[in-house]
Amino acid sequence: MSPLISTKNRLKEAGIIAILRGENPSLMFQRGVDLANMGYSAIEVTLDSKEPLQILQKLRAALPDSVLLGVGTVLDREQIEDCAKAGATFALSPVFPEGMIEDCHANNMLAIPGVSNLAELNIAQNSGAELVKLFPSTEWCLEQLDDVDIPWIPVGGVDQNSIWPWLESGAWCVGMGSNLCGSDLKQDGIDSNDWVEDEAQRARDIFMELQRRQTVT
Repeated sequence: MSPLISTKNRLKEAGIIAILRGENPSLMFQRGVDLANMGYSAIEVTLDSKEPLQILQKLRAALPDSVLLGVGTVLDREQIEDCAKAGATFALSPVFPEGMIEDCHANNMLAIPGVSNLAELNIAQNSGAELVKLFPSTEWCLEQLDDVDIPWIPVGGVDQNSIWPWLESGAWCVGMGSNLCGSDLKQDGIDSNDWVEDEAQRARDIFMELQRRQTVT
């Protein structure tokens, strides 16, 4: 099995991509470790975060290979090689940068371009994309996807209530940012108590429900 197919299949098994975005590198690293310890097996670090590649490298060194690491907010093909060297095996973008698929494949990374409508989705598919990111998910309705035959991942606005309808309707997996990983990551300071007292339990509950549903199906 090729690395790209393996990564694609493992994202489906993961069910949820935990998206880390913020201004506090040490807190983002620790949050990635916390989420992996809860059982989440796909973690994305967005490139618009502070020191994203350093965070990615630290996570790769700290976590087992069973945890997939990727990058998000890829806007330029020149970013891809450095991301691969830092440990990323998949890359998401809110758009479809020129050369993204080719450069990702050259670095054994799965390219997941962003699409905001069916026309963009068709362009991505015809260009060789194996997965697309529906972004923002709030701009899409399930009826639009009835005849779509390329796997898709809703990202942007997915929360603990909308995640299950998306997965039940055929999403390959979903991407969740602050609704899963905590709103405190955006603060350039020390850890807040919000994650420990409230949001961490919500993340555990979401993963437990994901496991339950995967076991049933």
